[in-house]
Amino acid sequence: MIVLFRVDDRLIHGQVVLGWGAVLKPDRIILADDLVASNEWESGLYASAAPPEIKISILALTEAAAQLKAGIFEGEKVFLLVKHPRNVLSLMDLGLPVSEINVGGIHYREGREKVLENVYLDAEERGIMRELVKRGVTLDGRALPSSKTVTLNSRVV
Repeated sequence: MIVLFRVDDRLIHGQVVLGWGAVLKPDRIILADDLVASNEWESGLYASAAPPEIKISILALTEAAAQLKAGIFEGEKVFLLVKHPRNVLSLMDLGLPVSEINVGGIHYREGREKVLENVYLDAEERGIMRELVKRGVTLDGRALPSSKTVTLNSRVV
Protein backbone atom coordinates (compact mmCIF):
# COMPACT_ATOMS: atom_id res chain seq x y z
CA MET A 1 0.00 0.00 0.00
CA ILE A 2 1.35 3.41 -0.97
CA VAL A 3 1.17 5.58 2.15
CA LEU A 4 2.61 8.64 0.41
CA PHE A 5 3.51 9.50 -3.18
CA ARG A 6 5.88 12.48 -3.07
CA VAL A 7 7.54 14.69 -5.67
CA ASP A 8 10.81 16.02 -4.25
CA ASP A 9 13.79 17.04 -6.37
CA ARG A 10 16.16 16.15 -3.51
CA LEU A 11 14.76 12.59 -3.31
CA ILE A 12 15.91 10.85 -0.08
CA HIS A 13 17.02 13.45 2.48
CA GLY A 14 16.24 14.62 6.02
CA GLN A 15 12.64 15.75 5.48
CA VAL A 16 11.82 12.45 3.82
CA VAL A 17 13.54 10.18 6.34
CA LEU A 18 13.08 12.10 9.59
CA GLY A 19 9.97 14.19 8.93
CA TRP A 20 7.76 11.88 6.92
CA GLY A 21 9.39 8.61 7.94
CA ALA A 22 8.75 9.20 11.64
CA VAL A 23 5.03 9.77 11.01
CA LEU A 24 4.37 7.25 8.23
CA LYS A 25 6.71 4.52 9.49
CA PRO A 26 7.13 3.05 5.99
CA ASP A 27 8.48 -0.44 5.47
CA ARG A 28 9.95 0.61 2.14
CA ILE A 29 10.90 3.69 0.17
CA ILE A 30 10.64 3.25 -3.58
CA LEU A 31 12.70 5.83 -5.43
CA ALA A 32 11.39 5.73 -9.01
CA ASP A 33 13.76 7.48 -11.39
CA ASP A 34 15.31 6.26 -14.63
CA LEU A 35 18.57 8.21 -14.26
CA VAL A 36 19.20 7.31 -10.62
CA ALA A 37 18.32 3.66 -11.23
CA SER A 38 20.86 3.50 -14.05
CA ASN A 39 23.69 5.02 -11.96
CA GLU A 40 25.16 2.61 -9.43
CA TRP A 41 27.07 5.28 -7.51
CA GLU A 42 24.05 7.59 -7.21
CA SER A 43 21.76 4.69 -6.27
CA GLY A 44 24.15 3.69 -3.51
CA LEU A 45 24.34 7.24 -2.21
CA TYR A 46 20.54 7.54 -1.92
CA ALA A 47 20.18 4.05 -0.45
CA SER A 48 22.71 4.93 2.26
CA ALA A 49 20.66 7.99 3.29
CA ALA A 50 17.83 5.88 4.73
CA PRO A 51 17.87 4.17 8.10
CA PRO A 52 18.55 0.42 8.06
CA GLU A 53 15.02 -0.50 9.18
CA ILE A 54 13.53 0.93 5.97
CA LYS A 55 14.00 -1.12 2.81
CA ILE A 56 15.00 0.85 -0.26
CA SER A 57 14.10 0.01 -3.84
CA ILE A 58 15.61 2.20 -6.54
CA LEU A 59 13.78 1.41 -9.75
CA ALA A 60 13.33 2.72 -13.26
CA LEU A 61 9.82 4.05 -13.84
CA THR A 62 8.70 1.02 -15.87
CA GLU A 63 9.98 -1.35 -13.19
CA ALA A 64 8.35 0.63 -10.39
CA ALA A 65 4.96 0.68 -12.14
CA ALA A 66 5.14 -3.02 -13.03
CA GLN A 67 6.16 -4.12 -9.53
CA LEU A 68 3.59 -1.93 -7.78
CA LYS A 69 0.78 -3.11 -10.10
CA ALA A 70 1.87 -6.74 -9.66
CA GLY A 71 1.50 -6.45 -5.89
CA ILE A 72 5.15 -7.26 -5.16
CA PHE A 73 5.07 -4.90 -2.17
CA GLU A 74 1.70 -6.14 -0.90
CA GLY A 75 1.54 -5.96 2.88
CA GLU A 76 4.20 -3.24 3.04
CA LYS A 77 3.71 0.45 3.74
CA VAL A 78 5.40 2.05 0.73
CA PHE A 79 6.63 5.62 0.43
CA LEU A 80 6.89 6.32 -3.32
CA LEU A 81 9.30 9.08 -4.25
CA VAL A 82 9.98 10.75 -7.61
CA LYS A 83 12.16 13.70 -8.60
CA HIS A 84 9.95 15.47 -11.15
CA PRO A 85 6.20 15.82 -11.81
CA ARG A 86 6.69 14.31 -15.30
CA ASN A 87 7.53 11.05 -13.52
CA VAL A 88 4.08 11.05 -11.94
CA LEU A 89 2.51 11.31 -15.41
CA SER A 90 4.79 8.55 -16.70
CA LEU A 91 3.76 6.22 -13.88
CA MET A 92 0.09 7.00 -14.55
CA ASP A 93 0.59 6.33 -18.28
CA LEU A 94 2.14 2.98 -17.27
CA GLY A 95 -1.13 2.13 -15.49
CA LEU A 96 -0.38 3.10 -11.89
CA PRO A 97 -3.52 4.62 -10.35
CA VAL A 98 -2.79 7.96 -8.66
CA SER A 99 -5.33 10.06 -6.78
CA GLU A 100 -3.07 12.28 -4.66
CA ILE A 101 0.55 13.36 -4.61
CA ASN A 102 2.53 15.31 -2.07
CA VAL A 103 4.43 18.07 -3.84
CA GLY A 104 7.08 18.38 -1.17
CA GLY A 105 9.97 20.11 -2.82
CA ILE A 106 10.60 21.54 -6.25
CA HIS A 107 13.20 24.14 -5.48
CA TYR A 108 14.12 27.44 -7.07
CA ARG A 109 16.18 27.64 -10.20
CA GLU A 110 16.20 30.21 -12.97
CA GLY A 111 12.96 30.19 -14.95
CA ARG A 112 10.81 28.88 -12.11
CA GLU A 113 8.14 30.92 -10.34
CA LYS A 114 7.22 30.54 -6.68
CA VAL A 115 3.98 28.70 -5.97
CA LEU A 116 4.74 27.94 -2.30
CA GLU A 117 7.78 28.36 -0.07
CA ASN A 118 9.06 24.95 -1.13
CA VAL A 119 7.55 24.73 -4.64
CA TYR A 120 8.74 26.61 -7.71
CA LEU A 121 7.51 25.68 -11.17
CA ASP A 122 8.56 26.49 -14.71
CA ALA A 123 6.12 26.53 -17.63
CA GLU A 124 6.62 22.82 -18.44
CA GLU A 125 6.14 21.75 -14.82
CA ARG A 126 3.04 23.93 -14.48
CA GLY A 127 1.61 22.28 -17.61
CA ILE A 128 2.31 18.83 -16.16
CA MET A 129 0.60 19.81 -12.91
CA ARG A 130 -2.41 21.05 -14.89
CA GLU A 131 -2.57 17.68 -16.65
CA LEU A 132 -2.44 15.88 -13.29
CA VAL A 133 -5.32 18.03 -12.04
CA LYS A 134 -7.29 17.24 -15.24
CA ARG A 135 -6.75 13.55 -14.49
CA GLY A 136 -8.25 13.99 -11.03
CA VAL A 137 -5.07 14.09 -8.95
CA THR A 138 -5.06 16.17 -5.75
CA LEU A 139 -1.82 18.10 -5.29
CA ASP A 140 -0.88 18.40 -1.60
CA GLY A 141 1.79 21.08 -1.14
CA ARG A 142 3.34 20.22 2.22
CA ALA A 143 7.04 19.99 3.00
CA LEU A 144 6.45 18.09 6.25
CA PRO A 145 3.50 16.26 7.80
CA SER A 146 3.24 19.03 10.42
CA SER A 147 3.03 21.74 7.74
CA LYS A 148 -0.30 23.35 6.95
CA THR A 149 -2.08 21.45 4.18
CA VAL A 150 -2.20 23.51 1.01
CA THR A 151 -4.02 22.08 -2.01
CA LEU A 152 -2.15 23.31 -5.08
CA ASN A 153 -4.77 22.36 -7.68
CA SER A 154 -6.15 25.90 -8.12
CA ARG A 155 -2.66 27.45 -7.93
CA VAL A 156 -1.35 25.62 -10.98
CA VAL A 157 -4.40 26.04 -13.23
